[in-house]
Amino acid sequence: MQQIQNFFNKIDRSDINETMQNLLSDDIIDSIDIMALVAEIEKHYKKPLKAEFIIAENFESFENIKKMIEQAMQ
Repeated sequence: MQQIQNFFNKIDRSDINETMQNLLSDDIIDSIDIMALVAEIEKHYKKPLKAEFIIAENFESFENIKKMIEQAMQ
């Protein structure tokens, strides 16, 4: 979860933490934040994130982001 926090910190969203839920549906993050997060994830893993993983539900919580990364980067 610390790595996900680092991704948020790098996109200047240190106001977001792992206790928060419904990040997208409650308008805490938006599509710009998602694209920035995707860029940070790709940079970190040195691998592109396939479009099939870039869906709203994968960005609702730290847990969902973690599961998405685990599936996408295996």
